Amino acid sequence: MDTFSFAAEFHALSDLIKDPDGAEAAAPPPGSVSRPTPGSIGPKELLDVKVPAPKARHDPKEIWREDELEDAVEDDYDDDRQVPSYEFLYKQSVDTADNFLGMGGKDPSSTSCEDLVVRVELPEAASAAELDLDVKDTYLKLSSPHYKLSIHLPHKVDGERGKAKWDASKKVLSITLRIVREDPF
Repeated sequence: MDTFSFAAEFHALSDLIKDPDGAEAAAPPPGSVSRPTPGSIGPKELLDVKVPAPKARHDPKEIWREDELEDAVEDDYDDDRQVPSYEFLYKQSVDTADNFLGMGGKDPSSTSCEDLVVRVELPEAASAAELDLDVKDTYLKLSSPHYKLSIHLPHKVDGERGKAKWDASKKVLSITLRIVREDPF
């Protein structure tokens, strides 16, 4: 291949990749080859997009602000009330196909459960009337003259459709909450 045919083919190739709008960029100095940069690739409309600067934080040492936290428990101060003992239990609905044939795809783990039960023992509570219960999607607050409980729940629940049952003989409050499963796919 001779030098003349190589130069002709190179110029023909450069004509193919020229800007179709006809706007010529500044010519490179003689003897040098201009190279595209990542910023020069693509349609002109997309190249002129301005990205807004991030908002400045109030304190440079601050990791997050209180208004950025979701479902923050607001009353975590100590007021000398007791923290009652509590436990998390899980419930799942099974039928005979699940139980005897194993066809429902359910297993005994908590990933197959539909309900979360929070069982709180309140031995000094006189009645359910003195209990104040507030349930959100990720936490639960219970207060009474003797007790105070603020806990984050292990699963996201439907805070609007829970059920609470007071057992006066055992002085136990059972709160049943429907677990909200996020579809991973």
